[in-house]
Amino acid sequence: MKRVLVAIAAFVVALLAVEVGVRFLDPQPPGVEGPLLRGAFTLPGDHPVRTKEFDVTVHVNREGFVDREWDARQGGVPRVVVLGDSFVQAAQVPLDAGFGRVLEARLETLLGREVEVLSLGVPGAGTATALGLLEERALGLRPDVVVLGFLVSNDVLNNHPLLETKDDKPFYRLEGGALVPVDRPMALLGPWARGPLWTHSHAWRAGVRTVLLRRESARRIEAGGGLPLDLRVHDPLGGPLWEEAWTVTEALVAELAARCRSQGVTFGVLLFPDAVEATEAGRNAAVARWPALTGWDLGRARARALASFEIRAPTLDLEPAFRRAEGGEPLYFPEDGHWTRAGHALAAEASAAFVAELIGGDLGRDPANHPQRRGEEDQEQGQADQVPAELVPDGRR
Repeated sequence: MKRVLVAIAAFVVALLAVEVGVRFLDPQPPGVEGPLLRGAFTLPGDHPVRTKEFDVTVHVNREGFVDREWDARQGGVPRVVVLGDSFVQAAQVPLDAGFGRVLEARLETLLGREVEVLSLGVPGAGTATALGLLEERALGLRPDVVVLGFLVSNDVLNNHPLLETKDDKPFYRLEGGALVPVDRPMALLGPWARGPLWTHSHAWRAGVRTVLLRRESARRIEAGGGLPLDLRVHDPLGGPLWEEAWTVTEALVAELAARCRSQGVTFGVLLFPDAVEATEAGRNAAVARWPALTGWDLGRARARALASFEIRAPTLDLEPAFRRAEGGEPLYFPEDGHWTRAGHALAAEASAAFVAELIGGDLGRDPANHPQRRGEEDQEQGQADQVPAELVPDGRR
């Protein structure tokens, strides 16, 4: 009996040691799960994050987003709301180094006036999530401008229920040209992952998230036919599911633009590149690991997004800016895959003139007010007459 008690005591001590270790080395905030607001960083407060690539404190505001606290709307101060996924959330860098905060500072320098930028970043968000955030959160913040940060590498598959391997987001289908919600059960974390252990134990949350991450990675590779499913967006053969995903995505962008326009809000899109699209190092690493990518045009999906989105709303592709900057300070964390501090700074710098242009005029309120294709020089010149030359992005002159 004594040996049993000693063994139980040793086991309890070991569990406590693991718990203390996880709390110190890899803290795990509980977060919440839901169709719009989800992820580890949703509970208001400061949450330390330590990995081998970064060590930061993530601040979640009262609204449940990684951002500063949002004050009441000030008269005469332009307000920009940025919708997007974990690249907008920016939980890998200090708060003041994230895309939204750097963009705000750059806009104030460009425009010579106070500007507010509010970041509504949700990990894994597709364009359907962005539409929900617009309706339930963003428009209530009374913005002048709404900007969608669109990650080409996975936002298209996020919008199709048969491509997306996680049921934690809303989906739509097209019927007669209209978007119709897909009635699909939300398979969020089951009860086995909840309860007192989830509430109080960092080690339990770390274990659950590790299992889910590995399961999700395996499911994506299986669904991608031996490749990560995300990379299939570049597949030259495409397929009917991908074509459906693209069609729904384009309709969702059009709907975002229309909803904003109906409220007198300017809407624009920023195309965010991942490391595979924007850097030689990222492409070489992907091809080395997945030889089937050899010969694929890894800019194909981005080109389609640009061509289809810019007829619906002003759109700026950030990939050229990232490609030009390659060779300097690292722009992406090699393992995590998100932007570093330098990546966020570059994205904000490359976006600032475009967003300033949206703030400065009625560009984006009506599709007729912006160029529908690059090369329409007469329309470009008309816009240049309305906006100071130094505020016109290089890619749109």
